[in-house]
Amino acid sequence: MNMSLIRNSMVPAFLCILLSTLLTFLPVLDCYGAETKMQDPAERTLRLLLVPEKNIFEQRRQYKYITDYLSRKMGINVIVEIMAHYGDISVAFQTGKADAGFFGSFSYVLTHAKAGIEPVARPVWLDGSSTYRGYIFVRKDSGIATVNDMKNKNLVLVDRATTAGYIFQRYYLKYYGINNMEDYFSRISFARSHDAAAWAVYTGEADIGGAKNHIFNSLKEEYPDFKEQMVVLAESPEVPSNCLAVRKDLNPALKLRLKTLLLSLHETPEGQEVLKNFRARKFIETTDGDYEVLYKMVKELDLDLHDYPD
Repeated sequence: MNMSLIRNSMVPAFLCILLSTLLTFLPVLDCYGAETKMQDPAERTLRLLLVPEKNIFEQRRQYKYITDYLSRKMGINVIVEIMAHYGDISVAFQTGKADAGFFGSFSYVLTHAKAGIEPVARPVWLDGSSTYRGYIFVRKDSGIATVNDMKNKNLVLVDRATTAGYIFQRYYLKYYGINNMEDYFSRISFARSHDAAAWAVYTGEADIGGAKNHIFNSLKEEYPDFKEQMVVLAESPEVPSNCLAVRKDLNPALKLRLKTLLLSLHETPEGQEVLKNFRARKFIETTDGDYEVLYKMVKELDLDLHDYPD
């Protein structure tokens, strides 16, 4: 196992015109902003899903700035739904019940293998990062400093379909010879969101936790005692921030419009205001190749993505 994986646009006018003629069920704006109208209002809908990363009310408020912007610019109704579990987003795409979604890195890799989704773009956050890491953390007064200290303790994770809250911890423990987490810990529970996993350790409901660094660090910034009491024992390599991906058979013109709008957000005052409220600098193009480090972790864990439970 590789120890280095662990660390303690405008579109040409002629093309727009050509693509707009292909549009059959969703409106797309041409290069000059003219909207292609549809006859059936029921078809003017894009269903966009979110994984349950943190407090759902805060998450819905944050992403509403993006989805409202897309609705205005594309002349469609973007319906947002936050999944109850990370794996639910994969099921929705496999069963044809979603058009687009913001995916965590492993939920993307899993859904890409099972449903062939296509990545479009991901945000660059205010700190300049477009990636995140998984953490393993404890309270400072826990007496836990090594993997040996973790034996027979309570572990709280996020969801089996996350990198930062499951895959990394499994990978890390395997490096230290722990191939069966269920036998090593007295209990493993799943908090369903990263902030809930962090709070579970802080309040003593669990001894050890795993979650995304951005959310863990935001709690440190907001709550001084959380910062004082919590300590990170290990961190994963960087993986892509939550990426917007679309179903493989989405209208090509619509996919192009989505990509163009997101990648050009930072170029206009209106877009800059959206980004400010979303707490990001801009969006950048994302490809399947950006997930190479995660694919390596999956391979070393000998996971079959096609048979992996949702």
